[in-house]
Amino acid sequence: MKQVTLDGNRYKTEKAARSHLHPLLHKVNEGSDYQQLQQFTFGDVLKRYEAEEMPMRKSTHDSYASLIRTHLRPQWEGTALSEMKAGRIRDWLTQLPLSNFSKGHIRSLLHKLFDLAMLWEYMEVERNPVELVKLQGITKREKKIVVLTPDQFNAIVRELPRPLDVMIQVVATIGLRLSEVLGLKWGDIDWKAKTILIQRSAYRGSIDETKTAASCATLPLAQGLMSSLQDWRSEADEEFPWVFANPATGKPYLGPSIQQRWIRPAGEKIGLMGVGFHTFRHSYKSWLDRVGAPMGAMKDLMRHSAISVTMNVYGDTLTPEKRLNNDKVAKLLYSSKKTPKKRVSRATAQSSSS
Repeated sequence: MKQVTLDGNRYKTEKAARSHLHPLLHKVNEGSDYQQLQQFTFGDVLKRYEAEEMPMRKSTHDSYASLIRTHLRPQWEGTALSEMKAGRIRDWLTQLPLSNFSKGHIRSLLHKLFDLAMLWEYMEVERNPVELVKLQGITKREKKIVVLTPDQFNAIVRELPRPLDVMIQVVATIGLRLSEVLGLKWGDIDWKAKTILIQRSAYRGSIDETKTAASCATLPLAQGLMSSLQDWRSEADEEFPWVFANPATGKPYLGPSIQQRWIRPAGEKIGLMGVGFHTFRHSYKSWLDRVGAPMGAMKDLMRHSAISVTMNVYGDTLTPEKRLNNDKVAKLLYSSKKTPKKRVSRATAQSSSS
């Protein structure tokens, strides 16, 4: 571990040295003009944020690290915080060759970084300059969302080898995110109660908690989906605890590889472009609407964080209404006859894991 020596004292970390310095800086700067204080740069904020505040969840960590590496550090690292005015930030964001939705992510991270800069006393406590930066359309995705009909869903399932066809059924029938499906273990399924517990996620080889607290929940298993899972259980390698273990590694599959190699081509084969894993989650929401599920039940089944007080109270309970609405969606999807499936070969699985 790197140590820091300051005034003859040795500190285990830079954070400990900074904590020692803060009260000294206050004494030195009492009565001084603010312009004469040490001018912290945006790079100082980034460095401390990366060391102390970066999210631990791998998917979020990787996303933030990419924004910092690609956009924030090259543009602002050496800029004094006092020079980062709202107008300057707005002009820079506006000219970035990115979608408005992506610019919104950068704006959100900037807002968080300025809040921390004030907390760490790198700048005066004042209105966050990013609050003044308004961009049109930053909450809207520019790509058209593909929503499948039940017939299109079944057509895609028929194009997929086992176990990818079962994986997609899980996504579409209970609306899971890809990372949540890949994080499933056989022990999460209660066959007697016909439920499945969502309590972890798998992303690029890293096992994490679910995206939000609301994402961790017990969901109903409709009969059609449970039958598909039981069929796959009888074929799967018993040595692996993961429901969807790559036979070449024994670990969860890598989602991006599956999407590019299998899911998109399956969609294109039936005439649909841009089909991805999240297509099935969007479609699940659409199907809930189609069967007349109330808005509260939709939010509960989708496990969104933005729920009403009533849903906060009952959100963790597997209510009859939850199962009823989920069963209605399952009936839309499990109407066609099953056909024998070929499994993904070990050689193919090995190439997909790289």
